[in-house]
Amino acid sequence: MKTIKNDRLFRQITCSQQYRQFFSDKTDRFAHAVRFSPGENVIFLGEKSEYLYYLYSGRCQVSAIMENGRTVIINTLSGPCLIGEIELIKNDSPFNVDALTECTCIAIDTGKCRDIILNDVSFLYHLCSSLVDKERKTALVLAHHISFPLEYRLAKFILDNSNGDVFRIKKTVISESLGVSYRHLEKIMKKLVDEGTLRKEKLTYYITRRDVLDKLVNSLNVFS
Repeated sequence: MKTIKNDRLFRQITCSQQYRQFFSDKTDRFAHAVRFSPGENVIFLGEKSEYLYYLYSGRCQVSAIMENGRTVIINTLSGPCLIGEIELIKNDSPFNVDALTECTCIAIDTGKCRDIILNDVSFLYHLCSSLVDKERKTALVLAHHISFPLEYRLAKFILDNSNGDVFRIKKTVISESLGVSYRHLEKIMKKLVDEGTLRKEKLTYYITRRDVLDKLVNSLNVFS
């Protein structure tokens, strides 16, 4: 995490309507702008976070480690949104959160202003609304698992977890996250490569036909 010493950027973010839905100006003196590089950890599983983050731009990947030691990708977050609201309430994190792309955030030091935040009715209202949106997204994922073939769900997974046109995630993690066998996943990945939608170089895939993936993902929106 790198602190951004840019007053203009700080004011631009904190004066925006989206930010003020969550935070009053009482928290401004406890906040500062930060930036995370792709792959950098934002919140560690099982640890208490010192900050509540307002993700202004970029995307983060939320993952969990199962009892068998395998990693499962739970969700992908895109700014603007909150990161660390569960940790604010529960004092520890049930998930890892890692920057998928370069992320610009406002970090609020909850150790110094936790009471201010949790006694702010406007913050609590928008926090509940944010959690409902995330729960709805989880429900949609379950509906997709039941109703659509792997190719459609994989297309969304690739677009959600790519950095630009680059997609590089272990297939064991993908298969666990999508709830399919490694063999089935390998078959669909090969199909996308053979059709020219993806290009493979060693362990990295490159999106060459984004329009094809977009078309598959748009079919999922019937449940949105």
